[in-house]
Amino acid sequence: MPNHLTREQLKDVIDFSEAIYVADNIGLYTPWMSNELLQRLNNNPRIPSIDSIKEALADYRSNEKNLQAYTEFMTHFDMIFERTLYSYVNTLAFDLCITCTNAFTQSDYESELYQKDKAIVYRFLDQFDYKSEFRKVVIQLMKRETYFTWFRKTKWGNKGMKFALQIMPQDYCLLTGYWEKGMLYDLDYNYFLQPGVDINGFDPSIKKMYSMIFSGDNQNWYNYRPTNPLNKRTGQFAYWAQTSPEDGAWAN
Repeated sequence: MPNHLTREQLKDVIDFSEAIYVADNIGLYTPWMSNELLQRLNNNPRIPSIDSIKEALADYRSNEKNLQAYTEFMTHFDMIFERTLYSYVNTLAFDLCITCTNAFTQSDYESELYQKDKAIVYRFLDQFDYKSEFRKVVIQLMKRETYFTWFRKTKWGNKGMKFALQIMPQDYCLLTGYWEKGMLYDLDYNYFLQPGVDINGFDPSIKKMYSMIFSGDNQNWYNYRPTNPLNKRTGQFAYWAQTSPEDGAWAN
């Protein structure tokens, strides 16, 4: 047998070594891993029993995840349960009625400043499909009671800016505070250590915090305080880090 590799064998070795390098240093992604991660963002059902339901309800504060999982299962298992749940969701029309809080006279409504502000509001509503997004929120609230999202904006070619609520990994988010417009939550960055998770699919502020958490000179754990102001919610505890509505983090 020859002691040297053929051209085809050498190419196979190079291709294999490149694949190992990519998997080890960049990350190996497949369609099946991406699909599985998408399904697990807010869909982790568990099959309930009478005893498990009674046990979970008896100590509902400690069984939040179980009750959410049972609800998710029943939504797909029992048609009557699903229809009942969606009947509540579908009663909401999400028809907006804009009311100005600082315009009082006819001249106020006819002023150039009012017309300019109204145009800004209408432009935002044209760029944000609020009926679709809010309906998704209500569905998840009916199933989970709490729903973690991230307000994202992106530019679509010549169509201008578009806005949407990105689903966050629900099992890796935790309510830790509140402010005048809702709840505040922390994010477990262990999620981004899972195979197949591409952090570039999330808000840039998350990637920035990820780099800070896993850097050798990170000192953010000194700054972990529940009362941190919104513009300074950079505290960290282990692999958990605070999020802020100013960056787009919204808990409903």
